[in-house]
Amino acid sequence: MKYIKRASLIFIIMTVITGVIYPLTVTAFAQIFVPSKANGSIIEENNKKIGSKLIGQNFTNPGYFWSRPSETQSYPYNPLGSSGSNMSPTGEDFDKVLNERINLYKKYDEKNTQKIPVDLVTASASGLDPDISLRGAKYQVDRVSKYSKVSREKLLEIIDKNTNSKVIGTFGEPTVNVLQLNLDLEKIK
Repeated sequence: MKYIKRASLIFIIMTVITGVIYPLTVTAFAQIFVPSKANGSIIEENNKKIGSKLIGQNFTNPGYFWSRPSETQSYPYNPLGSSGSNMSPTGEDFDKVLNERINLYKKYDEKNTQKIPVDLVTASASGLDPDISLRGAKYQVDRVSKYSKVSREKLLEIIDKNTNSKVIGTFGEPTVNVLQLNLDLEKIK
């Protein structure tokens, strides 16, 4: 009985520490020092919540930049259904999906002879990527210019403005947040 009492007391103490005190401390710290990040990095315009910098959006209008494809359950960029597909890269289903995506880019940008960047036709493991590669953004400039009636030069300027550099200047590659890019595009239209 002595061991059961001691084990129960340790269980209760650890539950209070790890289940109440620690989460409240971390939440308070985050709300005080980094409230935007703690609340999901929500982008607001005119007191209206537009979306999060951390979760991709489903842009389909050819006059806007398109995000990386999403394979989430129920609907694209569903944070509750975060997952990639389980299609084999050597399977026919995967080839079919890739060809559909490639044909969509070609349909709206017939004259573009560049190779389509891989991140524009393949989904990520989470299916929620908010960013595309700098190359992916620049690949879309001609199509977006044609359908939005915004000059290539202006589009390249807003791409430069929204480009995030490599992590610590070394790791990864420059990326562009598609939601912020399209919000800036909307401002100059």
